[in-house]
Amino acid sequence: MTRLTHASLLAPLALVACTSDLDPTPYGFGGVGPTGVDGEDPLSLEERILLCEETRPTSCPGSDDGAMTRHGGLVDGAICQFQLVDRQTWAAEGAAIDALGGRLPLVGVADVLADLDHSGLAVDGSDPELARLDPLDRAFTWDAVDRGDKAWMPQGVSGSFDAAADERIDGREVVAVSWYHNAKASGLADRSEVARISFADITDLDAGDVAYTHAVLADVYDNGGVPDIRPIHIHAGGIAWVGDHLYVADTTRGLRVFDTSRIIALDSDEDAFGRDPETGRYRAYGHRYAIPQIGAYDLADESCWHRFSFVALDKTTSPPSLVTGEFKDADIAGKLIRWNLDGDRLAATDPDTGSTHASEVYFAQESDMQGAVSVDGTWYLSSSGQDGAWGRLYATGRGRESTHAGWVIGPEDLAYSAARGALWSASEFAGRRYVFSVGVGR
Repeated sequence: MTRLTHASLLAPLALVACTSDLDPTPYGFGGVGPTGVDGEDPLSLEERILLCEETRPTSCPGSDDGAMTRHGGLVDGAICQFQLVDRQTWAAEGAAIDALGGRLPLVGVADVLADLDHSGLAVDGSDPELARLDPLDRAFTWDAVDRGDKAWMPQGVSGSFDAAADERIDGREVVAVSWYHNAKASGLADRSEVARISFADITDLDAGDVAYTHAVLADVYDNGGVPDIRPIHIHAGGIAWVGDHLYVADTTRGLRVFDTSRIIALDSDEDAFGRDPETGRYRAYGHRYAIPQIGAYDLADESCWHRFSFVALDKTTSPPSLVTGEFKDADIAGKLIRWNLDGDRLAATDPDTGSTHASEVYFAQESDMQGAVSVDGTWYLSSSGQDGAWGRLYATGRGRESTHAGWVIGPEDLAYSAARGALWSASEFAGRRYVFSVGVGR
């Protein structure tokens, strides 16, 4: 199979996409993309928002894909229709975390990496579940319990390759994977979509070693004058690790942000959650660590609807940005949206309100997207159920047809490591769970 490379937006792979005669800019963008028109200097985001308002569609986009062509490439949407607003909880959440720090140790990821309690297993391309990945870069699977546990479902993928400029945390290579609790499988209704993050040390993966541990996501709050914690119920379909901040997709609301510099070291492994009023000890369903929420961004009241099925970091844009997208299995009108960053927070386009407009909006013209990431203008889409039970990895761009490569069954989120020129992803189904990377070039 031809090696995926974003240098030339991919040579055609196993399938050349259907030819599309769809105008790539019909959805209120005025035909003006980020690079301007007719060779002019690029427009600023503020200028593009104003231009968009002049041709703003009269209604929000829905699921009508009648004018779209599957595999036809990305089609522009209207950036002025999509807006996130900062919940402005940074200071209050930070104070609550600090108060809890007076009772429990607050540690960084490096400390967690020195205290890993699970052992995964390196795997290679001879595994039939990974046979369609070409070229496979690296892969591992979880221990026997996590590999087969139907009550926990892996979803999002990020890692030290996102979080740090040198792609390492304290000299270690780390992959982070989000999971949600499936209450239908466990019968524990109160734990529905409780979420956790696995930190896996892959530094010595080539030698067969991968140690990891789980940390639950938590909200720290004042409980009658005493700091306490409660579970966060979230599907966690995608994650993006930006500096100390871990962004987690909140499906119907926007993005939650968690602080990986102040991870809570719990003092009880009891199968309950929160502070025990009798003993004063803190529990989190048996987890040893909890990652506290520090911020959140919600869809603005005036924004059109967008489902936050996944999120990824793109370091190749200026400024760096987050991309979010929608899972849709009944049509190909799922959206991909870019949100510019300012450091480790979203860049506000209206500082007075703390709101952030989208900097790019596209309709993907692909179905069943479980993850997406952009690298130097090429978009990679992880789609499930494209070839029977097997997924496909699509590579596409604005107004350019998609090509695809073989993928896995049950694929999820995407992330990119520039150091290895590789995409990371994970598969979710019990008994066939893997975390893996494929080479796409630097």
